[in-house]
Amino acid sequence: MEHLENDISQYTEAIWKSVLGLDVVKSDKVYQPDNLENALAGCVHITGEWQGTVTLHCPSSLAKKVASIMFDVPEDDTQMQDIQDALGELANMTGGNLKALFPEPCYLSLPTVAVTNFDLRVPGSELVCLASFKCGNKPFSISILKKVSKNGSG
Repeated sequence: MEHLENDISQYTEAIWKSVLGLDVVKSDKVYQPDNLENALAGCVHITGEWQGTVTLHCPSSLAKKVASIMFDVPEDDTQMQDIQDALGELANMTGGNLKALFPEPCYLSLPTVAVTNFDLRVPGSELVCLASFKCGNKPFSISILKKVSKNGSG
């Protein structure tokens, strides 16, 4: 589990730095959205020999900053579609890198993004790993969920 968390950290730091020019640091404080803020959740599903979901949760203010950088527009001019596209692309890049850690063959779905005030739930799965980060003073998290079979084994 610790090995997987280290891989998530390495990929996340590399993606955010190379694509956005932003530094992110691992955080001990778990980020979970609450009903006091607008948050976004992006996810990609992995199917094949290993089945599960990679999710990225962040406050809307961080997603807006990401979209501003990714599409080279002022933050105040970002549209919700651009914000969702940017978060979906980050989820896709993260999931694509993490997919390589699981038994082959594995396939990545198109990303899905939701605006939510609560945690995203993937029925029939269990949390394998959760890593929280900070970008400046903005928190976000990445989690890996594994599909659980009806008899409880993965």
